[in-house]
Amino acid sequence: MSSSLLSHQHLLIPPPTNFRHRKSTGRHVIRPSVRMSLNSDNFNASSVLKAVTKLLWGQSLPPGLLITTVRTAWNSTWRVMMSQLAPSDSSGGYSRPGSKFRISSPLSTRSLHLYVGLPCPWAHRTLIVRALKGLEEAVPVSVASPGQDGSWEFKRVGGAESDGIGPSLDKANGCRTLKEVYGLRRGGYNGRSTVPMLWDTDSEDIICNESYDIIKFFNSGLNELARNPALDLSPPELKEKIDEWYQVIYPNVNNGVYRCGFAQSQEAYDRAVNELFCTLEKLENHLANSRYLCGDALTLVDICLFTTLIRFDIAYNVLFKCTKKKLYEYPNLHAYMRDIYQIPKVADTCNFTEIMDGYYKTLFPLNPGSIRPVMPSTSEHEILCRPHGRESLSSATPLFVKQ
Repeated sequence: MSSSLLSHQHLLIPPPTNFRHRKSTGRHVIRPSVRMSLNSDNFNASSVLKAVTKLLWGQSLPPGLLITTVRTAWNSTWRVMMSQLAPSDSSGGYSRPGSKFRISSPLSTRSLHLYVGLPCPWAHRTLIVRALKGLEEAVPVSVASPGQDGSWEFKRVGGAESDGIGPSLDKANGCRTLKEVYGLRRGGYNGRSTVPMLWDTDSEDIICNESYDIIKFFNSGLNELARNPALDLSPPELKEKIDEWYQVIYPNVNNGVYRCGFAQSQEAYDRAVNELFCTLEKLENHLANSRYLCGDALTLVDICLFTTLIRFDIAYNVLFKCTKKKLYEYPNLHAYMRDIYQIPKVADTCNFTEIMDGYYKTLFPLNPGSIRPVMPSTSEHEILCRPHGRESLSSATPLFVKQ
């Protein structure tokens, strides 16, 4: 129902067939079975709609023509919204836009600020590497939340900012939205305002908004400022393996779940979901004999895989139609995820409430009712902290000691 219709002060409804005759005046007095006062404080669109539908067809289902019309209108509207949310190729497959700001050469600046959003797996990568390298003081962070229109905005939670990793105000620029921050750069900006984004506070410009560039920079480009400079998540002898695995997990798992959820044709969905679960089976078999993807050492590619796996059962399995199996049904993958989750500081970056709200309450085309389902018990903190037993697969000295 359009807003223009709702703004009228009178609603024309055909009178019911039953009425009483008042003999003294000779006039008919209509007594509708449904009373409505459009001028009352209780008036709202929902009550009017319910009243009209009850009057028109009572307890019966709406007529087939109406259902068909609404279905056609919704499908058309859905496609328009999806074209903006998730651009597609000619087959209806999701085509992720490339990042505009990349790190192409060593950075000289040290006046850095990181912008993230907690639901986003790409931003989550940067938070984990930042924490493991001990860069919390060197690289302050502002945490945006998805607004009702899907854009990133900054807000206080509970009247004050959280002491941990939680939604916050913009600590670097005092902006209300991330779009405003992007607009501050020299020459302005009109494109997508995405997280993560690394900002130079001195030059007031964007350094990078590509997550993989940022985590590589955090790993090796700020060791003089890091509290854990000895940790190398991309050692020279493993770089080839890291690149090989990233070429597997990025298209089929990291982006693969989005290709399932944002598919706009059955053909595109079938292709994406088949590639996703074939890759998960491959990973399950590989991790039966290897603690991490590249052997004994945790690397950047493990962190990239982890941020998708930790969201799999709570979001992608349900909302993105990745329903063939839950992650919990893969014993090696689930234990591998728990192994990484239990590394000190990693669990602190996982805000499950924000993750679920960010998917179920914001992605309107996928979940119009904005109802957030209950979290699966297998994704609860207590379960994720259960022993994983994967130490037996490693011959190396542990880099991390549980606290």
